[in-house]
Amino acid sequence: MRHPLLWPVLLAALAACGTDAQLPPAGQPVTQEQITLYALTNTDVRTPSAFVLSSVPVVARTDETSDFDFAFDIGVDSAFGIGTTGDTVAVLMPRGALGFAADGGLQLSTLVYDSIKAAPLNGYEREHPLAVRQGQSLIAAGRLLQCTYQIVRPRAMAKLHVDSLDFAERKAIITVVIDPNCGYLSLQPGFPSY
Repeated sequence: MRHPLLWPVLLAALAACGTDAQLPPAGQPVTQEQITLYALTNTDVRTPSAFVLSSVPVVARTDETSDFDFAFDIGVDSAFGIGTTGDTVAVLMPRGALGFAADGGLQLSTLVYDSIKAAPLNGYEREHPLAVRQGQSLIAAGRLLQCTYQIVRPRAMAKLHVDSLDFAERKAIITVVIDPNCGYLSLQPGFPSY
């Protein structure tokens, strides 16, 4: 015989599955750093063109590793599939745009950089380059990882601010605020609670 009072308890228990309450306590603080990325094309191969969102965020050379979350390039808009005017544009490229598994991603933000307090779970571009301009704010999601037994989320989240673009030197200077705690979405200083 089914007990009618048992159903609300079961539904509440199921709803709790996959919530942030199941995440282990954050082990690292949200940090900020400024990085320099050089275009993937027409630059010295020894210059870093990609960024790794992880517990130790680093710039990376794409000739040495495929363990990165996004890369930077400069080229003609039509070469990136984002226009046909022949304009030279700067782009950030998620892994899927470079032929890797479309895991993680980027999204342009309409918010002022300092007002971005948390990363959304959805809405990331995973397969196509995003044109960026100086002063642009973006949010980046790292590759998916099983944070706990029941929660699969990006291994890290970040907000990006394109501080400067130098088309002559083919480089971008970007401020990155990164939460390296798997499953957490906070992009505010200190140890995240969500």
